[in-house]
Amino acid sequence: MLTGQLSALNPALAGAAMGLQFDPLTATVSAAVAAALVGYPSAPSSRRWLAAGVLLAGWAVGDGIRVAGGVGAGGAALIYGTVWSLIGLGVGYLLPAFAGAAVGRAVFHGTGWLTAAAVTLMVTPAVWVLAERVSGAVWAVAR
Repeated sequence: MLTGQLSALNPALAGAAMGLQFDPLTATVSAAVAAALVGYPSAPSSRRWLAAGVLLAGWAVGDGIRVAGGVGAGGAALIYGTVWSLIGLGVGYLLPAFAGAAVGRAVFHGTGWLTAAAVTLMVTPAVWVLAERVSGAVWAVAR
């Protein structure tokens, strides 16, 4: 995890690198469910809160436990944990869910929720593979 002397930039870069290494299983499942909840044209606006809860619960189970266990005390650790959390949630969970929901809302004939889930199920592993490669480059810069 985070060891040795750190500049102000290194904890942020290390946190970004860890955030890009999100848990693909929980990200895929929770993002697909969240996209299906809001990914059709007539979805009520109250479903947004439910979808947000599903995403946050999936993140808490998949990556939140890792963040809580991997961050120590101090200012650098706070930056590290915050960046890790935000990047992981944004890239691993929100980005695929938004992509699926956007496609699902564009479907006109009653299968928007299914399209949203299917697109999310395809986008999340693709983002995971790309994020793993970018994470390696960010780690090289952070060290």
